[in-house]
Amino acid sequence: MAAFTVSELESMIVVNMGDYKTARGEKKLMTKDLGSCIGVALRDPHTGVGGLLHVMLPHHSTTKGEHFIAAKYADTGLDEMISTLVQQGAKRDHLVAKIAGGAHMIRCEQVPESTDISSRNVNAVKEKLAELQIPLLASDVGEYFPRTVVFEPGSGTFRILTPGKAERRI
Repeated sequence: MAAFTVSELESMIVVNMGDYKTARGEKKLMTKDLGSCIGVALRDPHTGVGGLLHVMLPHHSTTKGEHFIAAKYADTGLDEMISTLVQQGAKRDHLVAKIAGGAHMIRCEQVPESTDISSRNVNAVKEKLAELQIPLLASDVGEYFPRTVVFEPGSGTFRILTPGKAERRI
């Protein structure tokens, strides 16, 4: 995995599991250890406003007594992050997306890859983006390895870091 300089690390905003963060311009957003989870980067290329969402589950379903966190889910997390991006100056109809993650971290004969949580997460994110009419410019999903991603809202660069592999940019 690529090494970061001290100044680069100091400038990064860390996005935890089931959360999102937004930034503008040269700021960098990072989320680590995407296994079956999905990192969704949205940006308005005209304003340089963007956000990174760490989706854990495909859809929210109400459970009594559950503490609801919208960002954990593809459906509610994207809605919430888009609302925040628009409040920060992004134009809704200018948003574009890139995604990474959705790795098949556990192989199990009883659960086919097409129906495991990683595939359901990928499908939910893609379906929600299509519903919202947000173009998906690039993706790096599936396979059998975790990913760390760094998103630069100003340039749109989406770096994908994986142990033992060369850094990718999409």
